[in-house]
Parts: sequence; structure tokens; C-alpha cells
Amino acid sequence: MRIRALFAGLFGLVLIASDASAQGLWQGDGPRGLNGSTYTTGRVPRGDYPGAHTDQLGRLGPVGAVFFRDPRFQNALLPCDDAAALDRIRARFAEKEAKFWNSPLTIAGFDRVRVVASNPWGQNNIPRRYCTGRAHLSDGRVRTVSYAIMEDQGFAGFTWGVEWCVHGLDRGRSFDPACRMARP
Repeated sequence: MRIRALFAGLFGLVLIASDASAQGLWQGDGPRGLNGSTYTTGRVPRGDYPGAHTDQLGRLGPVGAVFFRDPRFQNALLPCDDAAALDRIRARFAEKEAKFWNSPLTIAGFDRVRVVASNPWGQNNIPRRYCTGRAHLSDGRVRTVSYAIMEDQGFAGFTWGVEWCVHGLDRGRSFDPACRMARP
């Protein structure tokens, strides 16, 4: 099974390399300008050079999109008040409380959600958006929740990820002191 996957990957790499050289992507002042040295994410050309393909992953198909992704980050982050991110925090909080702490505590809702910082350490690191808000818990209390939405930090690096901490309920002390490690 592993050998088949290896051969499929190598075959795809050969096809992509031959297609890229035929299109002239690796020649001249393309995305790998300066005689082959790679640009940092802050200096990547926007695709206006000759031979550029704006939808190269779409051209590669689903297998090529998985195995031959652009290694640079795109800085495509969800907004802080996006329902998908808040639902993921809500579900994981309920799972953690039920499985590890034998507690029926859940998050009923969020309010006062706002951005704290975006990419506080510059463009060459993993893009992150730090957010904070208030979580209304099932026991009637309101607690502050700090979280970070990160690009390509989900399952196997294929999607966005979120790290979160509910102040006063970090029982495993993963983000000690006082959820400081979940903030910029």
C-alpha cells in the first residue's frame, strides 16, 4: 500500500514538473526569482508575470491539490465571529468537560467577540488571528474566552484550526498562567 502511494506521488510529481517546465513557470522572474532562491511570504509576486497560472491547484485536480499545495501561507483566516469557529470551540469545550472532568458544563452562547491581534509576529510565521469574547455557560456564569484562529492547523494541516481557553476553567493548565498562552 505504501509503495503504491509512493509511486503515485512520484508519478504525479513528474507530471507536474514536466507541465511546469513546459509552461515556463520555473524560468525567468517567476515565483522563484533571484536565480532559484525562494521569496518570503511578504514578497511573493501576485501572479502577474508571464506564464503565471492563478488557478494552478484547480488545474491539478483533487490529488494534485492535496499532494502539491503551495507551501506558502495565504493569510486566509476566518473572522472572529464566524459561526464555524465558535461552534468548534463550543463542541470541543463540551467534549473536554464531559470526557475529562465528568462535568455537564457547556457553552450556551458567545457575545462581545472582537479581534485582539492579527499576525502579531510578522508575515513569515503561521498566520493567526487572536480573538476574545464572553462565553455564557450552562451554569449561568459568564466567562472570558481567548482563542486563536490559525491557517492550516486543522486535521493534517488541510484546514484552519482553533486553540482556545476559557478563563477560570483551564483545569489541565494547558494555557497557564490564567490563559496567557492563548493570547498574543
